Amino acid sequence: MKIAELCRVSGVRRSTVHHYLNLGLLPPPRTLGPRLHHFGPEHLARLREIRALRAEGLGLRAIRARLDARPRPAAPALLRPSGAGEADDRRGRILDVAARLFVDRGFDRVRVAAIAEAAGVGKATVYRLFTSKSALFVECLARLRWTLVPAEVRAQLTADLPLDVEARLRASAVLGQRRAFATVHDLLRAAARTGGADVAGRAQAALHRMITNVEPSLRRAIDAGALRPIDGELQAYMLWGALLALGDRLDLDDRFGADEVLEAFLDLFGLRAAAT
Repeated sequence: MKIAELCRVSGVRRSTVHHYLNLGLLPPPRTLGPRLHHFGPEHLARLREIRALRAEGLGLRAIRARLDARPRPAAPALLRPSGAGEADDRRGRILDVAARLFVDRGFDRVRVAAIAEAAGVGKATVYRLFTSKSALFVECLARLRWTLVPAEVRAQLTADLPLDVEARLRASAVLGQRRAFATVHDLLRAAARTGGADVAGRAQAALHRMITNVEPSLRRAIDAGALRPIDGELQAYMLWGALLALGDRLDLDDRFGADEVLEAFLDLFGLRAAAT
């Protein structure tokens, strides 16, 4: 089902679904195109479970801890080959290893042979489970994005966090890993433009999710009158572009420090005033 149908059946708002996806409370949907995602019965069941846990008084952090403590659910069919067991273990190891290598070295300097060696499998196994290095990179995106954000920051990003505090946490994380985030951004753009139809669609969708993961928070602030009523999606793109540009400025010379750049960013978009 499409997200509109999922929201209708579950009674959960679209922005909340996106927020749960960004927090890892929901498994990723099947990606059928740049803006087309397919949700299954497992997403509906998980939304109902989260609603029940929230009714018991649990916060999102506690819910995620409880869900993470359970055996990991099966991956969506698009990301998971037929069969189970050892093949799934190998696939998971390859994704974990590749994510670290892509972050450390960038796309061009990572060889499939190095990924295979670090994962303890043969090169042929990598190509049997993934159609290409580009396809493997796109599938690593969820791991890459969470790898770049410190665990203590992820733990603090809850739905009830004041926007000024959340903005500071997110912006600090991006500026602190600005080169890695810029690399991921550029590689996804390249894959979206030059990859095959399947890879390009997933790369574009992954880039869009990475940029707009702050959109639910922006929409809440706009609804509360704390931010100007600009489309939340467009505002998310503007914030992302500004952060990347400020990262470039930090790398130009040492005239400005990271703290000074962060404060200028928050002031420019009125994100400090949002808490008042």
